[in-house]
Amino acid sequence: MAVTALVAVLYVAFRAADPAPPPVRALWVTRFDYRTPEDVRSIIRNVADAGFTDVFFQIRGNGTTFYPSRIEPRAYELSGNSVDLLGADPGWDPLQLAIDEAKPAGLRVHAYMNVLPGWKGLSDPPVEAEQLWTAHPDWFMVDSTGAKMLPTSGWYAFVNPVLPEVRAHLRGIVKELCRYDVAGIHLDYIRYPYDYHLVAGQRYPDAPKEELMRHADFSYDPASQAALLERYGWKITKKEITQFRCESVTRLVRDISYVMQLEKPGRCVLSAAVLGNPVDGRNHAYQDSGAWARTGLVDWIVQMNYGTKSFTRYLGLIRKAAGRRGFGAGVVVGVNCENDAEIILRQIDAVRHSGARGVALFSYTYLFDDEHRLTEKGRTLLPKIRP
Repeated sequence: MAVTALVAVLYVAFRAADPAPPPVRALWVTRFDYRTPEDVRSIIRNVADAGFTDVFFQIRGNGTTFYPSRIEPRAYELSGNSVDLLGADPGWDPLQLAIDEAKPAGLRVHAYMNVLPGWKGLSDPPVEAEQLWTAHPDWFMVDSTGAKMLPTSGWYAFVNPVLPEVRAHLRGIVKELCRYDVAGIHLDYIRYPYDYHLVAGQRYPDAPKEELMRHADFSYDPASQAALLERYGWKITKKEITQFRCESVTRLVRDISYVMQLEKPGRCVLSAAVLGNPVDGRNHAYQDSGAWARTGLVDWIVQMNYGTKSFTRYLGLIRKAAGRRGFGAGVVVGVNCENDAEIILRQIDAVRHSGARGVALFSYTYLFDDEHRLTEKGRTLLPKIRP
């Protein structure tokens, strides 16, 4: 047998003998779940006691941080309820506290960040806080009418991943997070805001549906238009626009991965929350999650498979998009705990039998109340989802 053939046979044999990666049982904890150090202590204790292996702990929402950053202002929610408090030092670090509390329990903390949201609400941040909305207004996406994307009371305005300045800024955030002893960095809203039409009526109350859809088609800023023109010329098809926007988002993911490899080589999991339907994700949100899983660009794609009737079909779609190896090693299926407990348990069971890497539950607030006590749903679910 030729040496090269023998090497190939041995490689396949060794790969076949590799143990399966350990299963993931993750829980999302949003920035709305905590305000005080005692909140964080209670949260981490509850998550660990419930038998989860990983916690996605949110520390960035919309261009503000829940840790001391040199790049962005501290979130005002840690100091009060007024936007005027943006940038105030609350005197503690939620991310460091979560890590310190989790380590003795063997719970892995992933710093969870909203990536492209840059501001939310109808009030502007104070100029002196140097928040993105006022400091870099030209970084925000532009709709097909030529208007800058506007935040609503409950929804974000997004920054544009095509811009080198935006990618550099976000690389800086990731570099800061890598200085913590985190097990991973978890990316959310790593996509275009295709669903803005659902909330655009607050900003454009008299606009007909067709116009609202135009206000939800992004980004038509000069930099994006120039890049499209340079690549494709004047005759640009929808297919080419889709490819360009997908590449723009993927380039940002690649930038983040590169920073992590430099700062924490091989020691930090990169995960991304992705749309439940990977076909719609690519065609409308420009989020090529299947390719990210197949190529190993991210370690885990966390499928937000939040529906009930669509759950099984979307599970099949993500398996096909990720490929057999990518599905088993790198797909964690997100289940929505807003659903009925019986449905949730059936979905968790389906994930366990699917061959996926694991399951993630959204979110803490459905399992524990404001006093960090088990909810009725938590009492029903948690004993049954332990390993």
